[in-house]
Amino acid sequence: MTSSIIIVGLLTPLAISAASVPQPGEIRIFKDWAVGCDNRGTCKAVSLVPNDRGASYDQWAGPITLLRTADGSDILKIRALFPAKDIDRYVMTVDGKRVDTGRVVDGDYPIEIVGEDAKKVAAAIVNGNQLVITGPNDAHLTQISLAGSSAALRYLDMQQNRAGTQSALVAQGRRAFEPRKSNIPVIAVDQWEASQRTPEADDIVEFVESSKCKDDRYGVVEDQAYPLGKRGNIYRALVTISCGSGAYNFSSAPYIAEYVENEQSATGWTFTAAKFDRQPSWGGEGTDPLLVNASWDEQDQTLSSYGKGRGLGDCGSAENYIWDGEMFRLMDASAMPECRGAYDWITTWQAKYRKIEQTATTE
Repeated sequence: MTSSIIIVGLLTPLAISAASVPQPGEIRIFKDWAVGCDNRGTCKAVSLVPNDRGASYDQWAGPITLLRTADGSDILKIRALFPAKDIDRYVMTVDGKRVDTGRVVDGDYPIEIVGEDAKKVAAAIVNGNQLVITGPNDAHLTQISLAGSSAALRYLDMQQNRAGTQSALVAQGRRAFEPRKSNIPVIAVDQWEASQRTPEADDIVEFVESSKCKDDRYGVVEDQAYPLGKRGNIYRALVTISCGSGAYNFSSAPYIAEYVENEQSATGWTFTAAKFDRQPSWGGEGTDPLLVNASWDEQDQTLSSYGKGRGLGDCGSAENYIWDGEMFRLMDASAMPECRGAYDWITTWQAKYRKIEQTATTE
């Protein structure tokens, strides 16, 4: 009997090997705006609390964002994120001039402006100093500094190769815009046969005593073990051990535990640091991987890390990984480097996956 591998779904030429290292996009800060793009070319610009007001949020209720795709869909959206309780309509002004009005809706983004309306608002943002959103009876909703918005959107134009084209938001010209193909890397995922076998608590305690996290464990600690499946007589499990904590961030170190079932001799569980195609940002490259506020989805075998720069959750970094059978592969990443009220983080990486199906054949 031999095993053959069938890939479910056609892998595109962009299917990536385990040796490929994801390269998330850079996030740039221009005065009171942050901007960044992912590997698809989709870019987002986000307003920040003005630097000259420090930590003051007197006129601030949440950011506005501008999102634009670089492919043929050419989606342009301007969104506002703020508490919208008991508010049904809004008026948006830039430097006292009305640029948009409409209904406030339920959901994550009470205001979403698209199409030609979004282009008009973007043009006003580029040339303005201050954006204000009010509700019925001129009730103040939020106030946005536009300092740096022109530079941020010019950077967006450059990243999408729009500079000098009619589609540019800032650097407009006569050149025709050529949309880029929005190809997303595809990860081949080889999930093992389902099994619920994991290390016992005594096995984990014994390992922790010799781990690098031993001296960073204090207060309430919680170690976890999750089954990764079996192949033949080999069982694997993901083990996360507590490795320090703060007021709102709980660190854990991920390990792959392996058990080889053998009737003649029992090897017991062995533990090795989990491998990642790109290290979680909290630990950094060149160090053992470290997760923050980690969570695990057993069905899809996805692992997430979500590190907050402060309790408000308006800065930090987040990554989602999928287990491909041998290592964790980056599915998506987002971040916000500035702690200035931007709860809407910027996506810097996107990937898809295809499952590999193991079948038995007879020679």
